[in-house]
Amino acid sequence: MRKLSLLLLMAIAFIFLNKADAQEDSTRVVEGSNEQNYMKILNSEMNDMLDLWYVKKEVANSKSILSKFTDEAVMVENMDSIYSERVSKISTIVPLGYNSSVRSYINLYANSRKRSSSAILGLAQYYYPWMFEIFDKYGVPEELVYLTIIESSLNPVAVSHAGATGIWQFMYTTGKMYGLEVNSFIDDRRDPVKATDAAARHLRDLHDMFNDWGLAIAAYNCGPGNVRKAIYRSGGKTTFWQVRPYLPKETQNYFPAYIGAYYMMNYYQSHGIIPAKIPIPTNVDTVMIHKEVHFEQIAHVLNINIEEIKTLNPQYKRNVIPAFNQAYPLKLRSNDIMRFLDMKDSIYRYNYDVYFAPLQTYISVFTGKDESTTQTQKKYHKVRSGETISKIATRYGLSVAELKKMNKLKSNYLKVGQRLVVGYEYSNQPKKEGDNSNNTSPATPSDTTSSNKVTNPDKSTETTQVKTTPQKNYIIHTVKKGETLSAIASKYHTTVKKIIALNNIKNINKIQVGQKIKVPKNK
Repeated sequence: MRKLSLLLLMAIAFIFLNKADAQEDSTRVVEGSNEQNYMKILNSEMNDMLDLWYVKKEVANSKSILSKFTDEAVMVENMDSIYSERVSKISTIVPLGYNSSVRSYINLYANSRKRSSSAILGLAQYYYPWMFEIFDKYGVPEELVYLTIIESSLNPVAVSHAGATGIWQFMYTTGKMYGLEVNSFIDDRRDPVKATDAAARHLRDLHDMFNDWGLAIAAYNCGPGNVRKAIYRSGGKTTFWQVRPYLPKETQNYFPAYIGAYYMMNYYQSHGIIPAKIPIPTNVDTVMIHKEVHFEQIAHVLNINIEEIKTLNPQYKRNVIPAFNQAYPLKLRSNDIMRFLDMKDSIYRYNYDVYFAPLQTYISVFTGKDESTTQTQKKYHKVRSGETISKIATRYGLSVAELKKMNKLKSNYLKVGQRLVVGYEYSNQPKKEGDNSNNTSPATPSDTTSSNKVTNPDKSTETTQVKTTPQKNYIIHTVKKGETLSAIASKYHTTVKKIIALNNIKNINKIQVGQKIKVPKNK
């Protein structure tokens, strides 16, 4: 009887183990496809990072370290024992592990994308020293800054398909929760310092929820609600590896990808990778700006490449520091800050109307002031299937609140085919009083003649009317080399806006030498 009972127990155990193995094999197959999809996301992020101005500038250097490496799909076999041992030797309180998924991401960063990893290491030399300090301030393990590698490849202006933005890929709502300002002109999610401070606090809060850094990392990717569901479905397990099968597909790969990036940061030399020398200036200073200014004004007067200004100040979406009613920071090289302070009045005056006249409606939304005299045309977006209000707002550089305000929406619900106002364009020809036409051009004296034939509606014969040419209220100016609309307007004591309207100018930044333009007489 005992033998029969023992045989029965062995049979049950055999069946149970076979089912468990079959389930595990099935999971592996699904994970493999998920892994490939997530690999595509990471590869796309790295490609975007390599397209950044300061990275391309380094690539163009004939002596660039980046020219030593390529990004090729490479698979190194029979390295499991080495990789596993190396991962186990990494000193961290984050519960790392090693399996086939981790191996795939180690291979991605250490073997297949060596050029990208070289660039990431170069960017890390600029970002990570002060990121470590911020994380230390909040008691968060400093090695969690390596999440920026899988979030954005250290690209401060990265935007995901879901609208997550910046070096830490904050969604709009989460960013707002941690004090990141998002509006028509500013997106603090793109400010590496502010976003890092918010990320440290967010990760600290997630760890307080789950008491496990692996689960905190998972929650950073998919949200704490999904992690709670995974814990419940797992029967109350409390570590990432235990609840992994119950997490969203992308999140199942997120933590292994983090381990792969972490491995690369520790063992890049063993794979022959050298950090690139990315030319982001480090000797920088900050000044508070109390008047609105466009990056092109600064670039022209101080003779600075505008791409460098954008690199140092990525939070300004429209290349404008919107200091209309409060001060905002400007970061430049230290010597350029001194020159800015010496020449700020000239910078503020340079082509002011050219840069700010087309932005008046955005300014009115931003400041809450009504600019009734501004001539604008609305830009529309037609809602397509699958689009969300957050995605549309991100596409057009708006916050969700601004988009709802512009369209008087009371909820986030959208209908397919719905037309949304998503912006405004400056109108070059304001409608004349009493003119109800949508497609008429303002008449000018040159459009009239001294004698015109008109048809009398009450008779079948034509009569002749004599018209007197109205007195010209403008003069003709021939554009000279180096002149701008702002300079011409200043010369004749008028405004750029009036010149634009009188000449029906379509592109305010392209006037040509020898071009004849009408300038209103100063009354």
